[in-house]
Amino acid sequence: MKTLFAALSLFLSFTIFSQDLSDKAQIEATLNNYIDGFYQGDTTKLKAAIKPRLYKFGYLRDKETGDFKYYQHLSYENALKLAQTLKDKGRTRTETKMRSVKVLEISNHIAAAKVTAAWGLDYVLLSKDDGKWMIEEVIWEGPFEEKFIAESQPSTYYLIRHAEKDRSDNSNEDPHLTEAGKKRAENWASTFKDVKFDMVYSTNYHRTKETALPTAKAHDVEITYYDPNNMYSKEFMETTKGKTVLIVGHSNTTPLFANALLKERKYNEITEDNNANLYIVTLTNDSKTSTLLKVD
Repeated sequence: MKTLFAALSLFLSFTIFSQDLSDKAQIEATLNNYIDGFYQGDTTKLKAAIKPRLYKFGYLRDKETGDFKYYQHLSYENALKLAQTLKDKGRTRTETKMRSVKVLEISNHIAAAKVTAAWGLDYVLLSKDDGKWMIEEVIWEGPFEEKFIAESQPSTYYLIRHAEKDRSDNSNEDPHLTEAGKKRAENWASTFKDVKFDMVYSTNYHRTKETALPTAKAHDVEITYYDPNNMYSKEFMETTKGKTVLIVGHSNTTPLFANALLKERKYNEITEDNNANLYIVTLTNDSKTSTLLKVD
């Protein structure tokens, strides 16, 4: 199963860029060197990221008025001095929360990217000389805001149908899981052990709650109940933006939910004898991807 998810993660990491992946990887390395230059006070990494003709300036929000005011130009020389000062004063950091890089577009000789860091949000222009991508210009705004995390992180949804339910009483509209269903629910928790869920959603039925419970417990997350007749909403999208979410539903609602996230009619209803489908939908600001797996 680990191999399956490793392959899946690799598949989902591909982007819409038509350029060689090595360009994207090089740009990401440059952007991370840029962050480390300031975070770690590492002038060697900073020199590897920025060109001597660097032009960087920004806008800082005034704490009292909330207005953004122009913040001075930072030259190449002053950027190196700032990095060294941070190191000398022991103001270095190892930061993972306020840190992300995203390549926005790559052309033949120029590229655009976005950096989220402790100081705020940077839009970056790079150019390629002698096969090496380096930063030419930066415009930024600060200070850092929590919303930058959600904007820079993909939203990933894992959607499954409830496990096998007890069909012995056709008049029972809210049956529990069978023993086989309980086993499948535990297997889902095992399948998802390497996934870090921020939220777990379920409809308010015994069969869906019992399917969701082992995974919710494993990730120390409370189950949030949703109405299968009102699955997709602006509030839901805002709440789950930038998060990794498990959604447990039914043979008809699960593929419909995936379609709503994708905003296209891609998946059909699940057959009654199939409790093994796993839909994975990943959304970013400019792309939508999905895959369907069968996990027995």
